[in-house]
Amino acid sequence: MNTQKQLIFGFHSLKEVIKFNYSLIVKIYISNARNDKRVSEITNLCQKNKIICELVDPNILNNISRYNNHQGFVAEINSPVFPSEKEIDSKLKDLITSRVLILDSIQDPRNLGACLRSALAFDFDAVIINKDGSSPINEYVFKTSVGAILNLNIFYVTNLTRTIAALKKNGFWVLGIDGKGEGSIFSEKFSSKTAVVLGSEGSGIRKLVKENCDHLIKIPISNKVESLNISVAAGVIMYELKKQHIN
Repeated sequence: MNTQKQLIFGFHSLKEVIKFNYSLIVKIYISNARNDKRVSEITNLCQKNKIICELVDPNILNNISRYNNHQGFVAEINSPVFPSEKEIDSKLKDLITSRVLILDSIQDPRNLGACLRSALAFDFDAVIINKDGSSPINEYVFKTSVGAILNLNIFYVTNLTRTIAALKKNGFWVLGIDGKGEGSIFSEKFSSKTAVVLGSEGSGIRKLVKENCDHLIKIPISNKVESLNISVAAGVIMYELKKQHIN
């Protein structure tokens, strides 16, 4: 089976891939209109790790990147392969304490990337994403996550309900974050093994997934605001969970 390839843009995205998994990189393109410390840093890293690097006209980069904000840096990489639900047990079952983020149908890649970045910042052990209805891990997710993709246990699953059932068998308490939830994240006493579920930007957690959560809780906000952006909500709940279980 041929390995799928994708493009990533921007200095920080390239630097993080070189730092954490340079073997993914097929080739790096740098604008020949730049001549600064960032160019020197990337070219030196390419030389050190024997990565193919080419200086090209900015117009070529614009065409390659479809005029996205590349900052003069574009890389072609082999798309990372993420494990499925079959491997969740082996990763999580022996952990005494564990925090897991479940993302149900997050379609905006920048929101997905921001959620992944927060999951890494707050030491979550895994992120579970449903395959159908969610954004793929593309260049926008890479850029927003700033390296989190390559430092997290990310699982793409076909059936979130089945995955939640498997987590429960391993001792997880599964909480759905919902605007109509009965409890508050600020009064909830989180279990040592907790999975939190957040739904899509528009409709929230899907009905069947919601029904399989152990409890629904909400983030109390001012009545002057209808709702929080999904990545902001994810950051709030993950911070609160981390605060209760500093380890």
